[in-house]
Amino acid sequence: MKGSLILANGEKFTGQWQGKPKDHIGELIYFTGMARFQEFITDPANKGKIVIATFPGVLNSDLDQSMFESDKIQIGGLITQQDASMPIDVKGINVLDIFYKQNMPVLTDMDTRALVKRVKKEGEMPAIISSEYTANRISAHTEDFQGDSGTEYIIQNGDKHIVIINFGYKKSLIQVLSQSGNKVTVVSSNIDISSVNALKPDGIIFSGGPGHPLQWQKCFPEYKKLAMKYPTIGLGLGHQILALAFGANIEKMPTGHRNFKEPVIQPGSNKVFMSSQNHGFTVTEKNLKQNGLRVSFKNVHDGTVEGLVHEQYPVATYQFHPEQMNNPLNELIFNNFFRTVNESKGARVYA
Repeated sequence: MKGSLILANGEKFTGQWQGKPKDHIGELIYFTGMARFQEFITDPANKGKIVIATFPGVLNSDLDQSMFESDKIQIGGLITQQDASMPIDVKGINVLDIFYKQNMPVLTDMDTRALVKRVKKEGEMPAIISSEYTANRISAHTEDFQGDSGTEYIIQNGDKHIVIINFGYKKSLIQVLSQSGNKVTVVSSNIDISSVNALKPDGIIFSGGPGHPLQWQKCFPEYKKLAMKYPTIGLGLGHQILALAFGANIEKMPTGHRNFKEPVIQPGSNKVFMSSQNHGFTVTEKNLKQNGLRVSFKNVHDGTVEGLVHEQYPVATYQFHPEQMNNPLNELIFNNFFRTVNESKGARVYA
């Protein structure tokens, strides 16, 4: 059956539809990785995205559920050049099978090279993936997503109590905290400061997640008070939200950083690290100094802000994420955080 992808600019691309008939509107992005596809499609930050896979053999990926970043596929649609009629030989979970089970649309036999060129030229944009070959032009609107939950006691015993403000956390974050022997509680992004205080945290983490950071603008005063009181780190979306809460600015990137080997440099030491990133907004350098923030990491390719430290309060934020494997950045992020946690609440972060 034929299917189509219609971009916000009116262009239409056709391919072979896989699965049940279904339409989905989402932001069109692309993923250049030749591996770690399973982590990418299950990352809550990708909720609702339509993903162009540039690697032509993506359907042959062996999926290992223990490496999933959430309990399900988070993306809203998949675009691939691969011909689904060809034999697919995998030992783990078959990509198409898991998409079928979750009723997620897939378009195969697509001109992914032409699509990526459009996105690079015009920026990430809304699109509709449709099983109807005659689908109409779409409006430039996509649904806003917010990661949310009630209070979850993930790890009930540990030396220190870490509270995660949940915007859509990744399982790898829980793994890092578990390995370090911490008690972990996850709370809603809409929680008030008194409820967090009642949990008596030793440290707070603002998680990554999907959506525009200004969706939480009404909560910024509460978030700022929490960060001023407890040792705090922000990851991904949490980095952007904390920066905004302290008076910084953000801007939409034409095309985001969406890969597992994005180089970042640490000013001063000039050390370069490879990071895991998945974001379409960036914090600008404007007004950072007057709001007490300094840049702790920059992107090697485009010079965008990748990390911040507050000069007065125990706050450090990172645009990149911890991973489910050993990585020098994991050690750097959490050694600094746990050292501050092990001092006294309100101690200054040194990074």
